[in-house]
Amino acid sequence: MSTSTKFAALPTNPDVIVIGAGSAGMGAARRLIKGGKSVIVIEAANRIGGRAWTQSDSFGVPVDMGASWVSSANKNPFTKIARKAGFHLVEHTHAETDLFRLDGSRADARDHKEYQENFRAMQKSMNKAGKKGHDVPASEVTPNDLPWMGAIQSWLGPMDYGVDFDQISTLDDWHGESDQPSYFVREGLGAVVATRAEGLPIKLNTTVTHIDWSGDGVRIETNNGTLSAKACVITVSTGVLAAGNIRFTPELPAAKMEAVHNLPMGLLVKVPMMFDGARLGLGENNWVTYQVPNEIPAKACYFIAWPCGHDYLFGNIGGRLGWDLSREKSDVTVDFAMEELVKLVGSDARKHLIKGFRTDWANDQNTLGAYAAVKPGHHGVRKTLEAPLADRLFFAGEAMGGAYPALVSGAYLSGKRTARKVCKVI
Repeated sequence: MSTSTKFAALPTNPDVIVIGAGSAGMGAARRLIKGGKSVIVIEAANRIGGRAWTQSDSFGVPVDMGASWVSSANKNPFTKIARKAGFHLVEHTHAETDLFRLDGSRADARDHKEYQENFRAMQKSMNKAGKKGHDVPASEVTPNDLPWMGAIQSWLGPMDYGVDFDQISTLDDWHGESDQPSYFVREGLGAVVATRAEGLPIKLNTTVTHIDWSGDGVRIETNNGTLSAKACVITVSTGVLAAGNIRFTPELPAAKMEAVHNLPMGLLVKVPMMFDGARLGLGENNWVTYQVPNEIPAKACYFIAWPCGHDYLFGNIGGRLGWDLSREKSDVTVDFAMEELVKLVGSDARKHLIKGFRTDWANDQNTLGAYAAVKPGHHGVRKTLEAPLADRLFFAGEAMGGAYPALVSGAYLSGKRTARKVCKVI
């Protein structure tokens, strides 16, 4: 397993410029090079990987700041990539749940059964609507008067899509594939994704400000000068496109920008918290879920305990609550997560806490959110966003992840799919 990445030399006159060195960008670049095209990958950040990023500086052990699971592992290219590179995959398909009632007491067998039954009822209601072609908010077709609905909606909404239940398109949900089976990666999923950069011509710390596609090719203005090519592959988030951080000449068509705005960024905030080895009664790799009122949005922070045996757990806060807390200092978010944990395991947990922090995708100017979610009533915008323009501008990313939207695998496959389109026209 390699711990360092060697980039290739940058070509002088590339055929294609790929904007973004995340999973989609690296997938596109690798396929383009395989197709005989010369490529430069430019990345605004000082690192590769995009929203798949493993760092060890905070705790001294790997922490995935963004993407964490090898989802749909039987169809996920990163399963093979990880195994071939010597990474350790940790089964998480049938992980147990530490479940707590509204008063913080431990759930019993009857509660667990009720929770699972209602979870299936919720999914069945969404599937029924989607199968019929109904593109409506999930909150309109699912029961909200059964026990555990607030908790279930939190997992299926803010923790999964990054938006609350009234912002999920039932039709878009229906067209997605199952995310199971799944694995954690002991060394971090971001570290696996980073292996895709080996041998690629990548230029870091290079921010795109203007793309001129008015001529035969493209001219791309950056903080490090101007580059020209026959075409470019754009893998930046819909948050960046919506913010207008990149100027286009001519402007992007109205249909393209409508697709961008109907695919806004959702948010999942992760709150990793390092402990002194105490397990607080929580099982390794377990989901930690507690009952909350059946309201939207729910005020909750749900946890994954001791992933891969590491001495930290991480909280998950999504949707509107995630955005609200991201406007505050990181300590405010950590305090909220800790208070929620104390309600479940007792105040002694505080003396075992070493430190914690919050991921900050909301305020990262290179993302402005975690991943895109289709607004109800706008199914089909993923394909609209992916459609090339004038055989010069091509689009890829998790927002165009096909059957695997919002996933690092979907982004990677999107990049490769888009690169094949490029190879056919230049």
